[in-house]
Amino acid sequence: MASSPSRSRLAPAEVAERLRAQFGDDLVDVRESFGHTQVTVRPERYRELVLLVRGDPDLRCDFLDFVAGVDYRDRGFEVVTQVTSTSTGVSVRIKVPCEAEHPVCPTLSDVYPGADWHERETWELTGIVFEGHPHLVKLVLPEQFEGFPLRKSFELMSRVAKPWPGDQELED
Repeated sequence: MASSPSRSRLAPAEVAERLRAQFGDDLVDVRESFGHTQVTVRPERYRELVLLVRGDPDLRCDFLDFVAGVDYRDRGFEVVTQVTSTSTGVSVRIKVPCEAEHPVCPTLSDVYPGADWHERETWELTGIVFEGHPHLVKLVLPEQFEGFPLRKSFELMSRVAKPWPGDQELED
């Protein structure tokens, strides 16, 4: 049985070049970050990009590392997803900007089953809705809990009960 020629791992710049060729201006930002390819993609192309990095024979990103949400206050939110290949070693971090008022991002729970819990936790703590998610219910907080504790606008009760000393200006 003849063995297939081994391919070397694609460098982050090569991965970025492939993605830029496929998605053009829908990739808002492309860079290398700590040995990973990092891209920011428009929400409407997010699933397509994920399906490409999962299905491309040179990338084969078959493992979902994480999905998380970031609150940038006035600039809105961002969903950050990292996928890795267990066979090629390629790793891609995908960022998706979401609006501030009603943050929404497509689900990946049907592409990576592990995304189910990541998306539920992200929704529960930041309020980012994952459109198409089959069961977006609370995972960590009690059912009666109101609000999204990882939003910067969420008021911490400890600061209401006891004033935060950093809020007071120093006297001359």
